[in-house]
Amino acid sequence: MASTASTGSRWPSWINISARELLLIIGVIVITAGISIGSHGNFWNDSNLTNLMINTAITLVPAIGMTVIILTGGIDVSVGSMLGLVAVAGGTAFEHGVGLAAATPVFLVAGAILGFVNGALITYGRVPPVIATLGTLSVYRAAAFIFLGNHWITMIPPSVTQVMVLTQPLGIPIAVWIALVLIALCMVFLARLPRGRHIFAIGNNENAARLNGIPVERIKLAAYTLTGVLVGVAALMSLGHSPMVQTTTGTGFELTVIAAVVLGGTELTGGRGSLLGTLLGAILVGLVQNGVVLLHIQPFWSGVVLGVIILVSVGSATVRRAAD
Repeated sequence: MASTASTGSRWPSWINISARELLLIIGVIVITAGISIGSHGNFWNDSNLTNLMINTAITLVPAIGMTVIILTGGIDVSVGSMLGLVAVAGGTAFEHGVGLAAATPVFLVAGAILGFVNGALITYGRVPPVIATLGTLSVYRAAAFIFLGNHWITMIPPSVTQVMVLTQPLGIPIAVWIALVLIALCMVFLARLPRGRHIFAIGNNENAARLNGIPVERIKLAAYTLTGVLVGVAALMSLGHSPMVQTTTGTGFELTVIAAVVLGGTELTGGRGSLLGTLLGAILVGLVQNGVVLLHIQPFWSGVVLGVIILVSVGSATVRRAAD
């Protein structure tokens, strides 16, 4: 069972950089230059850079889990609705006077439960990942509507924004530091630990992995649960950036996360991809969304661009597979 830690890289190492990732780095540089010129330098405004970093971090954290899921050959299209429902749970805790430290476990546990439900449906219910998570996408969104009704949660403590956004060691918000630490840990896990290598093995050939004694169901269940926890982290970050919860919170977020992962080179068929690519993909997606705002382009074009990114990335992966 072949496995690679990085698309186009034979040897498992979290520091390997593939040709695709080099292209992504060049893309980041070119797009940054283009937006800077088009916005007459407003791109480099401190406020804009902070917004860009926070938005990228919010996308990156769930994208870490999504990368692991897709590497196993699965997918989770419910992360947007999941984020909305977790934000409702955490926001309700804030409304009842719970502080940031005490409310943080609410976000993490709520995310873990929702992710576990997805994983259980897929691994033990034998429901295909797309069907299972399409179903929970609707269920989680409906639950958010039921809990909120016409009510918006606005009583988010200022401490959330203070900690996540305004506190900036070395000029970088805490939320971004959290994202960077999480992705570094997961990069080492995938490249260096046996369970990380098993994830690639499952994506390459699930039946062969099972015959070799790899606990496929347990690992896949853990991947979906992990993604739920990471969505909980992202939900807390998002309330620090935009301190309000409404029924539409997280709508379309799944498209952003999946676009970051597939743009980074993780193949939807499983077994190939890297978290370094996901990091670069998240940065590129953040730049696209930021550019739409700075260049005064109609917002719907952001969704169009992300859709095209997914189609092109999947198409190129299919061609590459055929060539192999």
